[in-house]
Amino acid sequence: MSMRITNGMMVNSSLANIQVNKNQLNTLDTQLSTQKKINKPSEDPIVAIRALRLRSSLDKVTQYLDKNIPDADSWLSVTEDALDEGYLILSDLYNYCVQASTDSYSSAERKTIADSLENLKEAFYAEGDIDYAGRYVFTGFATDVPLTYQSDDTAADVDYTITQNFTRENLSLKTAYTNAYTNTDIINLDAKYYATTGRLVTPNVKSVHRLQLAYKDIATSKFSITDANGNTAAITIDNSGNVTTDNTLQTSGGNAITITHTVDDNYVPGEDEIAINTTTGELLLGENVYKDVYTNNTFSVTYDKNNFIKGDLNPTMYFDCIDNISGIEYNKVQENIEYNINFSQKLKINTEAREGFDIYLGRNIDDLVTAVQNVLDLEDQIEQVNSMLTQDQYSDSSSQTKLNDILEGLTKQLELAEDKMTDVYEDGVGWMQSYQTTISECKADVGNRKTRLTLTKSRLTEQETNFKNLKSQNEDIDLEEVVVNYSAAQLVYNASLTASAKSVQQTLLDFL
Repeated sequence: MSMRITNGMMVNSSLANIQVNKNQLNTLDTQLSTQKKINKPSEDPIVAIRALRLRSSLDKVTQYLDKNIPDADSWLSVTEDALDEGYLILSDLYNYCVQASTDSYSSAERKTIADSLENLKEAFYAEGDIDYAGRYVFTGFATDVPLTYQSDDTAADVDYTITQNFTRENLSLKTAYTNAYTNTDIINLDAKYYATTGRLVTPNVKSVHRLQLAYKDIATSKFSITDANGNTAAITIDNSGNVTTDNTLQTSGGNAITITHTVDDNYVPGEDEIAINTTTGELLLGENVYKDVYTNNTFSVTYDKNNFIKGDLNPTMYFDCIDNISGIEYNKVQENIEYNINFSQKLKINTEAREGFDIYLGRNIDDLVTAVQNVLDLEDQIEQVNSMLTQDQYSDSSSQTKLNDILEGLTKQLELAEDKMTDVYEDGVGWMQSYQTTISECKADVGNRKTRLTLTKSRLTEQETNFKNLKSQNEDIDLEEVVVNYSAAQLVYNASLTASAKSVQQTLLDFL
C-alpha cells in the first residue's frame, strides 16, 4: 500500500533540501571570504588540532628568528668588538715594551712610555665596561654592575674580604737592592763601609721569590694564609707592623714559618719566612717556603681591601669575596648566560671578564712603571748629591769624601736599576704576548659561537618556510577548487529553488 504524499510533506522536503544546499553554499562563501578551510574547530577537529601545532611551532621559530637570535648576535658582536679593541690595546702595549727594552731610550723617554702604559691599562679595562642595551657584557649574571668602579665615591663605599688561590704559575721573582741608598742616607751623609776593612760598600741586587696579590695597598687589619700543606693561620698586623698569628705554619721540613710585615721594597726574607708587604700587595717567600709552594702547587691568601679608587676592578668578578658591609658572600663560579636559539638548543652568549681581561695585566704594568720610576728616582738622587758637592756647607774634606762615596754607590745602584728596567721590559714583551694569546682565544670562542648562531639562523629560516607552507596547506583553501565548488553549489541551490517552485503550487485544485 503506497503512502499518501501530502502537500505539506513536499513543502517540508523542499525546504530541507533548499536549506542543505544553502548551508553548503554558505560554507563555500565563507571559505572564499576568509580564504580558510574552517572557521570553527568543530568544522574539522583534525585540521584544527594540526593548525594549533603548526602555529605553535611557527610562533617559536618566529621568536627565535626575530628576537632571540638577533639579540644574541648583537650581544656577541658587542663582545667581539670589545675584545678586538682590547687586542689592539695589547698590541700597543707590546710595541711599547719592545721599544723600552732597548738601550736607545733615555729615562725621560721611558717615563713617557710608562705614562702611556698607564693610560693604555685604563683603556684596556674600560673595554671590560662595555654594555649592550644597558647590560654589562663581561660581568656574568651581574649585568647591572660594571667591571671597574666608575667613580671614587662609588669605590669608597666598598669593603671586601678577598680569597686568592695560587699555584706555582703565580710564583715570580722580584729584584731587591741590598745596601741601597735612601734620601735619608744622602741628607745624613751616611756612606756605608765595611767594619773590618773600611772599604766602601756598594749596592747589589738579590732575587726574591714572591706571590703578587691582585691589589696593592691592602688593609693590614686582617689576613689569613693557608700554606701548601693545608694549614691555616689567621694573622693580625697592628699599626706598628707587629704580627701575631693564631697558628704556626711549618715548612715540609718541619721548620716553623716566620710571618712578618714590611714596607721595605728591598726586603729579603729568611729561608723560613713569609714577609707581607701590604703597600705593594706582595708576599715575599723565603727559599724553603718557595720550594713548598712550588712542590705542592697550592697556596691561599685571604685579605681585606677597602680603599678602592676609580678604575679599580671589582674583585667579585674574579675571586671568592665577602662584602664586609652587607655580609653577602660571593662564590666565583662559571656564570653562563644562555639564549634559546632553536628547539631544545641553547647558546652561551657571554664572556666573563676573567676570561679576557686578566687582572694581572695591571700588576704587570705596575712593575714596568715601578722599574722606570726607580731609575728616575736614582737620577734625582745623583743630581741631589752633585748639587750638594758644590754647596759651601759640604765643602769640608770629610763631607766631600762621604758625598763622593755615596755618589759612587748611587752610580752603581743606577746601573743595576737600568739593567733591571731593561729586563722588566723584556719580560713585558712576553707578558703582552701571553695576554694577546688569551684574548685571541676569547675572540676565537666568540667567533665560533657566532658561526654556530649563523648556521642555526639558516636552518630556522628553512624551518620557517616549511612551517608556513604546511600551515598554508592545512588551513588555506585551494581557491580554484572552491570557486568551482561554489559555482556548482550555487547552481544546485538555484535548481532546488526552481524545482520547489514548480512542485509546490499554491492553487485550490491542488487541495482537491
